[in-house]
Amino acid sequence: QASRLVELPYSSFDNDDDDDMAEQDPGVWYPDPPKLSLFSHCVRCLTFLWNLLFLLLGLLTLAVGVWGLLTKSSLPRGNRGAPLGSDPMLLFVLAGLVASAVSLAGCLGALRASPCLLRFFLGALLVFGGLELLGGLLLLLLRRRLRDALRDLLLLCLLRYQEDPDLQFLVDEVQRSLQCCGLESYRDWESNLYFNCSSPGVQACGVPASCCRQPLQGGSVPN
Repeated sequence: QASRLVELPYSSFDNDDDDDMAEQDPGVWYPDPPKLSLFSHCVRCLTFLWNLLFLLLGLLTLAVGVWGLLTKSSLPRGNRGAPLGSDPMLLFVLAGLVASAVSLAGCLGALRASPCLLRFFLGALLVFGGLELLGGLLLLLLRRRLRDALRDLLLLCLLRYQEDPDLQFLVDEVQRSLQCCGLESYRDWESNLYFNCSSPGVQACGVPASCCRQPLQGGSVPN
């Protein structure tokens, strides 16, 4: 009697078992992943360290902004100055957040060799570079209007000198560092109500203390 062969149903698990056996077969050769060259390794380390430095600077800027907002919130209501929407400390907070996020993406992308994070980091750098280029072009094309707008802004700073403690600090630091008083001369402070000669206060016909020179060691009186 002729023997009859029984066909077994085909199963996809057979191929999976063959693949597993092929993977476990020591006779099968698999290529090793490419190794980084010394130059690529150095670039990777430098990128990580550079972004780590900017990450620390971004966190420091963020901490300064948060500290300024918390300090102003603890002041009396009459001394808080500008509302939260126009508070200059928000610039520190936003700049710190953006710098920290981009630098963190660069650090992790360089450390883990993540293409997604590196693309995000490169895209952010391209956006920042484009904004700087656009700002430079606008500065060249609209330099007269920007100069007039900057002058009006500085005059507004003189008018609001006593109203905002942050603005007062910035004006004092600029005058001390540049050793100046007002925009063109000390007479610019006459536009301020507190320093105008018609003011009944003790600061009438005066200027802020940052306009005065520091007293000498000999004990001379500051001007």
